[in-house]
Amino acid sequence: MLDHADIVITHACNMNCRNCIDKYRGINDKIVSIHDVEKFLKIITPHANKNTEILLLGGEPTIAGSKHLIDIAKIVHDYNFEIVMSTNGVLKDTIYEVLPYFNSIQITFHNDKEIDFWEKYGKKINAKIAGNKYLTTESLNHFMDYTKNKFFRRSVTMYFTPDFNELCKDKDVWNLLDALDWKRNGSYEYAFYEGVRFKKCIHGETNIIDEPTIPKLYPSGVYNKTWCNEDNDPYLG
Repeated sequence: MLDHADIVITHACNMNCRNCIDKYRGINDKIVSIHDVEKFLKIITPHANKNTEILLLGGEPTIAGSKHLIDIAKIVHDYNFEIVMSTNGVLKDTIYEVLPYFNSIQITFHNDKEIDFWEKYGKKINAKIAGNKYLTTESLNHFMDYTKNKFFRRSVTMYFTPDFNELCKDKDVWNLLDALDWKRNGSYEYAFYEGVRFKKCIHGETNIIDEPTIPKLYPSGVYNKTWCNEDNDPYLG
C-alpha cells in the first residue's frame, strides 16, 4: 500500500538552487492539468488507503497559482487522500490562499523573519531548512531552538551533489548525524533529534532523488511507477 504519491506541478521555478531535487527544472513551463491529476489518482486508488498523502512538488508548485492548486486539492480530497505541498516559500500570498485546503505545507525557511511570519499557522506548517553549505552547528541549533513548539513538524533535508559530496562542511553536524538512530525508507534514511526529522540519501543507491517505488506524475502527463526510470521519460526527448 502506498505511503504517498508525488505530483510534479511544474518544472518551472522562481529560484535557482545549485542542487535542486528536480533534475528537470527549467525544461519547460508546462503546468500539470486537472485531467491528468484525476487520471493519476484513479490509477493509484487501488493501491492507496485513507492515510495516503499526495505530495505536490516542483520546480516550484506555487507558480501554478492559488486557483489551480485549490482545484487540485479539492480533487485529491474527493478521492479521500490527504494533500501536502513542498514549497520554497517565496510566493507567500499564494501559500496563504491555499493553506486552508491543504492538510499541511512544507516551507523551506531562510531566515527568522520567515519563521515569524508563518508561526501563527504552525499547526499546518512543516518548518524545514536545507542541509546545504550554509548549514552549521550554530545555524542548526538556532533553527531547532527558534522553531521549538511553533510548528507541528520540523525537518532538515541533507542534500548531496551528484557525486555524493556533502554540501555541508561542518564536521560537528555530521558527527551528530552519525550518532543518530537511522531508519530506512526506500532509498533514503531518516532519523529524529530533539523532535526534528532529518533525511538523507543512501550512498551508492541514489543521487538526490527520493523513494524508488513511489508513483509520480509529471507536468507532461507522463506517469512513472518509479523514479528510477526518470531518464526514460519520452516527453524529455
